[in-house]
Formats: sequence, C-alpha cells, structure tokens
Amino acid sequence: MNYVITFPANLNQINPLDDNIDVLVQLEDGRQYTFVVATPDNLKSLMRKDNLPYLRPGLPFLFVERLDEPSIRLLLDALLKEGDALLRLYGEDWL
Repeated sequence: MNYVITFPANLNQINPLDDNIDVLVQLEDGRQYTFVVATPDNLKSLMRKDNLPYLRPGLPFLFVERLDEPSIRLLLDALLKEGDALLRLYGEDWL
C-alpha cells in the first residue's frame, strides 16, 4: 500500500538514538493516522525525566533503533502488512 509520511518536527533536530517523534501517515485510500515512533533508549530517558520507575500510560509507541526516515519507512511497511487492527492500535486516526 502506498502512503505519504509527514514529520511535524524536523528529523535533523532530534537525537536519532534517544528521542521520539510524531509521524503522520496518509494512506492511498485517504485514511490518515498519527504514530509515535521512539527509540528504546528514549523510554529510559522519559522515566528518568519524570523520576518514575515506569513509563506513564499514553499512546502506544512504535520502536526503531534509529530515528531516521529509512528506519521509519521499514517500520511502517511492516505495520501496513499486518492490517487494519494494528493501524488502529498504534495510530490515532486524524480524519
């Protein structure tokens, strides 16, 4: 399935190994989703920042080793192959 990615934040201004970013995806059928993509190290950073031994509940994260467009595209390709249930689980429909 074809899709278009938009990054509200500039990928060049984040730490590619320890950060998270919103990813907006528009599918060829018109559906649009927002995903939160993070690195594993970012989870520990978020817990340290909040001084908590757990991650605060919220939207589910998707994970990549490195926050860059090729890694995010590989992740989205895999997610789209899994079908609509995971799109709804991990993404927020913003139509």
